[in-house]
Amino acid sequence: MENNIFGNLNDWGTVLDKLKKLSENRELGSCQDELIRLLRFDQNWRLREAAIESLPFVENPSSNLAREVLSLIKRKDLYYDVRILATDGLEKLTTTIINNKAFDKSILKQFVQDIIKDINFLLASPEPPKFHDALQNSLDKIKTIEATI
Repeated sequence: MENNIFGNLNDWGTVLDKLKKLSENRELGSCQDELIRLLRFDQNWRLREAAIESLPFVENPSSNLAREVLSLIKRKDLYYDVRILATDGLEKLTTTIINNKAFDKSILKQFVQDIIKDINFLLASPEPPKFHDALQNSLDKIKTIEATI
């Protein structure tokens, strides 16, 4: 896919239409850098949430995409609903990455351990119960999947 496939992110209606079309056609795997761009775009919450909701449609997700989602979860300046949404998205991405047999097992194991460490750090900090529960649920599922590596 070409660079800047979504174009001007301020034209969010068009961006949402393109994102929906790419999700439906299972073409998001080829434009993960653009998805990361949407996740980093702070001027429109709808774009960020739509990007997170599209994560299950990414075939062969990269560790960079998962790390970007993890960075959203860790951002204290974001509202809890998007952080919870990102927690669910990270769980799904991690599951897909673990099931991808193309990754080196030692690199994959380290990647997952880093995610677990970051989630444990968040769980140790004071967070609202709703966010804490989402983190704990994702951590439990990621640990279960990690055991298969």
